[in-house]
Parts: sequence; C-alpha cells; structure tokens
Amino acid sequence: MGMYTELVCAFELIKETPSHIIETLEFMSGQRDEHPDELPDHKLFSGGSRWKWMLQSDSYYFDAKTHSEIVNDTLVGGRYVTIRCNLKNYDNEIESFIEWISPFIYKKDEEYFIGYKRYEEDKEPELIFV
Repeated sequence: MGMYTELVCAFELIKETPSHIIETLEFMSGQRDEHPDELPDHKLFSGGSRWKWMLQSDSYYFDAKTHSEIVNDTLVGGRYVTIRCNLKNYDNEIESFIEWISPFIYKKDEEYFIGYKRYEEDKEPELIFV
C-alpha cells in the first residue's frame, strides 16, 4: 500500500511570481475549481495527475487535518502560502514540489527555512530549507 509523508510549510511568494504559478497553487490547494490554462514547465506536472491533489491529500496517520491555502494580504502587499498535507510520496512529489516552487519563494536568508516533511514511521521530521 505504501506509507504516508507529511508536508508542513509556509512561505511568501516573490512579487514577480507569474500569474500561472499562482493559479496552479490555487488549483492544487482547492481554492480554484478551473484547471489552469498554462501548466508550469516542470517534471512535477509531466508525470500524471497526482500533483492536482497533493496539497489537499490527507490520511489518519498524522494528527492535524490538511489545510493548504494561498492568501493575498493587501495590508502588507504579500502573497502567503501555507501548506499542511500528507500523501504517499511515490514519485517524490514533495521534493519535486519544493524544487518547482523554490525560485518563487521570497528568501530572507541565503538558506531559508520553510518547513518540514516527515515520513509516517519516523519520529523526527526532515527540515526543508530553500
């Protein structure tokens, strides 16, 4: 059957993030019903359809419920992404997702912490830096 991996991360998008990237994130989080017209050119989107639901995936193996959203904060002028999901990471979708979104993350340091991933049988999470 396979084991689940939890992904928990949060970050701000750079102001220059293309609209098709934002639309794709909104679709993946369930905030947008329409499939994006233009998919990003990345391996995450070429291997099938698992990418569509990965940010909404959930199981009973982790205590918290899935919650992923993109919020445009008009007060401070930033676009913020919060992700909490868990999925069977068969084709390293989590790693591909981080690789794909990394160029669009506003980094406050050279190596910037955005969250963690944790395999179902592991006691300790693996920290994610971009």
